[in-house]
Amino acid sequence: MKGNLGFRVIFSVIFLAVFGVYSMKHFSSGWFSEDVASWGPAGGLKPEEVQSIDMSQDVAAAQEQQPEPEEPSPEPTEEPANGLPQVDLTSWELMLVNTENTLDESYEPPEIVKLSDSQCPVDSRIADALTAFAEAAQAEGLPVYLSSGYRPYSEQQYLYQRKIGQGYSAEEAAKIVAVPGTSEHQTGLCCDITDYYREMKDSSLEDTATYQWMKEHCQEYGFIVRYPNDKQDITKIIYEPWHFRYVGVEAATYIMENNLCLEEFLALYEQA
Repeated sequence: MKGNLGFRVIFSVIFLAVFGVYSMKHFSSGWFSEDVASWGPAGGLKPEEVQSIDMSQDVAAAQEQQPEPEEPSPEPTEEPANGLPQVDLTSWELMLVNTENTLDESYEPPEIVKLSDSQCPVDSRIADALTAFAEAAQAEGLPVYLSSGYRPYSEQQYLYQRKIGQGYSAEEAAKIVAVPGTSEHQTGLCCDITDYYREMKDSSLEDTATYQWMKEHCQEYGFIVRYPNDKQDITKIIYEPWHFRYVGVEAATYIMENNLCLEEFLALYEQA
């Protein structure tokens, strides 16, 4: 009896060991997944359904945990040097023409238009601003006459030679009528503005109500008094309270508020 009992115990231990090894191998070979895949509608969810739920939950959790993207901060705008306005010094608006910066005989504006009321020719790019400037003065009850806008090289040459023919020296004539190639009128970016037609223009025009209003408001339309009273040593041109030049609103505002001529304004950027 004892021998049979011992045999049974040994047999049971061997059987349990073999069954344990077999079970472990069967589980690792995918049995569990096969069994779940055999579940039907009555028994529960299919594996792809279980997987989809798990994935959606993971995605939702990840989205909740993911911080909101921060909007990029705007890059700081570089401040103009010494408080100067930010302008393009190479722009047509700031074209400098004088004895040191001359124009070729063939130069003319890209497009020339004649203002409807006065037939005064100007660079088309300043036509709207000049019209608005003149109409604003007229709205104040002031008489406005536009003359001597664009002048070709040949016309400037005629005016200069005529002044010499009147007895002026070449140096004196150049202060009154710019030497051909050095006149802003050839750019078409300026215009002589008076209260009525005046063949002869002199400094007494500064006393007219038209000039007083235009000097005060010209920068609002992008214009400056190009040849101020106290800048002859710089501009090399006599005081001309009738000559208004377009440079753009920003530049014009700074120039007029600081009592500068165009040469002085542009020089500030070279010093900055």
